[in-house]
Amino acid sequence: MKLFLRRLQSDWASWLAVAFIALLPFGRLSEIPLSVFAISLAVLARSAENRVLIRSAASFVLPLFLCYWVPVFLSSLDSINPAKSWMHSLVALRFLAAALAMSLLLSTPSARERVLRWTAYLLLFWAFDAFIQLFFGRDLFGIAMHPDRLNALFIKKYQFFGPTLAMLSPLVLEHARRNWRPWAWAVSFALILGAVMIAGMRAGWLTMALVLATYMALMLKRENRELRRTIFTIPVLAVVVLAVSYFSSPLFQERINITRAFATGSEISIDISSMERVPIFTAALEMYRDHPVNGVGVRAFPAAYMLYAEPDDVHIRKSGGISGATHAHNVLLEIMSDTGTIGLAGLLAAIVFLLWHFQRTSPAERRDAFPFALAIGLILFPLNSHFAIYGTYTSSLIWFLVGLWSASLRIGPKMDPRKREALR
Repeated sequence: MKLFLRRLQSDWASWLAVAFIALLPFGRLSEIPLSVFAISLAVLARSAENRVLIRSAASFVLPLFLCYWVPVFLSSLDSINPAKSWMHSLVALRFLAAALAMSLLLSTPSARERVLRWTAYLLLFWAFDAFIQLFFGRDLFGIAMHPDRLNALFIKKYQFFGPTLAMLSPLVLEHARRNWRPWAWAVSFALILGAVMIAGMRAGWLTMALVLATYMALMLKRENRELRRTIFTIPVLAVVVLAVSYFSSPLFQERINITRAFATGSEISIDISSMERVPIFTAALEMYRDHPVNGVGVRAFPAAYMLYAEPDDVHIRKSGGISGATHAHNVLLEIMSDTGTIGLAGLLAAIVFLLWHFQRTSPAERRDAFPFALAIGLILFPLNSHFAIYGTYTSSLIWFLVGLWSASLRIGPKMDPRKREALR
């Protein structure tokens, strides 16, 4: 028991990070681990040595946060829904505190390896659980499949399962690439791919295509020569997974048929294939035209949509006239409509900063940060459909990954490894 408590005392930050991933399916419970990280920053800052490390970590985290938060703050000044915008501006500060705390608490390789290892096990379990739900109607915990989507453990936010699994897949695949045999990596990829396909969300499909393209490119590097043995296995597994998914999942078949409508090229067919998002995209562009500087206000899109939607808008009609679309469903359109040109400038500044920072990091740092950076890139890929980028779920996920990315960097000048271990 004493050994367990001693290990828990030294490893608690790693388990807290794993708990964040584990709680993603259950509403806003994942906010609890993130909030604990944010609060722990005040405790860490009591030490003079830790304050030096916090300032060092802030050289990476703070510029990124300002690129995000300054447009959010400025959009609140004349927001269509000021209460919602100001509240978001205020509570978003917890993301900065959490990311800085994670930079210190997870700075040792053993801590991050523990997070990757148990996250990999967790996500593979999600994928396996999804197949159980597909074939038996209920998953291992007795959760019934949602009529509209295969949801696994995601009960209320059922549509989040497939894209979330796809966006976090680099954490599984990187752990497998570094620690498992090539065949285990290929099996992990096939299991994740299959679960994303049968989930029926095309945003997840595109994300997995990006993951596949990334790893096919990585196989050309010398250090991945063992993984190169799977280069012909992966296409075969992908075809098999797609075939099995198509014949075993009516949702997958329906989505394929809907997607085919895009090929006709008419406005109606494009609207159908985009799941009636053309009116949302149109309204978002109109918001940007009328509020080009700082947008309609962060998280004010639902209120603005009621003003900008067409009289017979399909989304308002479905709700009985009570509400419409809640967000723009695309990262660029959401930034444009919510925070305007200032938000776009913030996004561009963040990209420029990351390119500048990339040139100043060592190969070892790039390797350690790769799965977290890739996951963020998948979340923000502009040619995909997105959940609300400024919403709690996606924002929390992005800043959690930024915290892990920052922890992968060598913070502090020549820090004693024993002291760094003591931080945890």
